[in-house]
Amino acid sequence: MNQTNEGSLKLLQDIKEMLLGGILLLTGGLLVIAGFVAALAMGDAFFIFFLLGGLLLLFCGGLHLWHGWIAHEVVEHQGETPNTEP
Repeated sequence: MNQTNEGSLKLLQDIKEMLLGGILLLTGGLLVIAGFVAALAMGDAFFIFFLLGGLLLLFCGGLHLWHGWIAHEVVEHQGETPNTEP
């Protein structure tokens, strides 16, 4: 596999990590909100369950998002212009 395809695949993997992180963050936030609603409606047992699950998902989502954000390095090679012709 040449270096151009390898860089593209790494970029796609980083984008996948960021999307997964965003989905986990949204799910965790919804669970925390559901926990507050459940606490108002039913009691504290559901609040603790939803709060712990939501905070765990928020933490995991933040880690995935951060990993996807910082993992990719842009490397420029001097003298290489792949899409231009002399």
